Amino acid sequence: MQQRGGGDKLSSAVNDIDHSAYMLGKRIATLSRPFKSDDSIFGSAQLDEQEIKQGHFERCTFANISFKKSVLRNTQFQHCVFVGCYFRRAELIDCGFVGSRFLDCNFNHIALKSCDFRYASFSGCQLPFDELQHCLPPEPNLREDLARILSLESSRLGLAAEARRYRMAEILAREANLKAAVLGQSSWYREHYDPAARAIALGGLILSLLNRRLWGYGQRSWVLVLNLAIAAFAIFPLIFYLLRDGIQKASHQPVTVSDLFYFSLQNILPTGIQSGVEAVSMGTRIAAGAEAVFGIIALALFASYIYRWSLHR
Repeated sequence: MQQRGGGDKLSSAVNDIDHSAYMLGKRIATLSRPFKSDDSIFGSAQLDEQEIKQGHFERCTFANISFKKSVLRNTQFQHCVFVGCYFRRAELIDCGFVGSRFLDCNFNHIALKSCDFRYASFSGCQLPFDELQHCLPPEPNLREDLARILSLESSRLGLAAEARRYRMAEILAREANLKAAVLGQSSWYREHYDPAARAIALGGLILSLLNRRLWGYGQRSWVLVLNLAIAAFAIFPLIFYLLRDGIQKASHQPVTVSDLFYFSLQNILPTGIQSGVEAVSMGTRIAAGAEAVFGIIALALFASYIYRWSLHR
C-alpha cells in the first residue's frame, strides 16, 4: 500500500509539472472582451452563462476557467491549452480548437455544433461521442488520430461504451484512409504513397475488411457467433455433402443429411458430440481438419472478447 501511495504522489507531481510547463513564458492577462490574445495565460476566471463570440486566441493557456452554461460562438483557439477547465452544459458553435490540448477538463452535457478539433489532444478527460461524432475531422487520417486518442482516454477513464464507439470510428477512418491511399484520391496521397506503399495499404485494407467480416473487429461478438453458426450449419455440411463418397458411418449404414450436420458440429465444437461418422478420404479429412482449426480459432477469439469485456465491467 505504501508503494502505491508513493507512486500516486509521484504521478501527481509529474502532472503538476506538466501542467505548469504550459504556463511558462506567458504573460498573465484578464479574460474579457474583445476576447482576443496570444501567448497569454488566463487563470481562475468565472465566465458562467456568458457569451463569447468572434474571439481569437493563439498559444494561450486557460487554467481553472469556468465556462459553465456559456455560449462560445465563432471563436478560434489556435494551439491553446486548457487545464482543469469547466465546460459543463456549455454550448460551442462554429469554434476551432486546432492543435489545442485539454488536460483534466469537465465536458459533462456539453453541446458541440460545427466545431473543429483537428490535431487536438486530451488527457484525463474526453468529449462525449454523441456530441463529437459530427465534429470529427473530415480528413480520414486526422479523424483516425483523434478517434484513437479519445478511445484510449475513454478507456483510461473507465468509459467502456464510449471507448468502443471511438474505437469503431478509428477503425472506419483507418479503412477510409487506406482506401484513399490505394486509389490515390488526392494529390497528398499521390505524393506520400508510392506504388510499394500503396501495395502495403491495400494489404492492410484487405486484412481490416476480413477482420470486420469474420469477427466484427473484436468489438461485436454476435458477428463471430453468426459466422460460426454459418460455418457449422451451412458451409461445412455442404462441403461434406459434396464429398460424401469419402464419409462413412461406423455402423456401415447410409450417411444421411442429419449425420453430416452432426459430423460438422463434432469437428467445430469441442463438446464431445459423437456423430458416428468418420472421414475416410483425403479430401474429407482435410475439410474436417480445416473446420476443427476454424472452430478453435473462433472459440479463442470469443474467449478473448469475453476476457476483455470482463475487464471493463
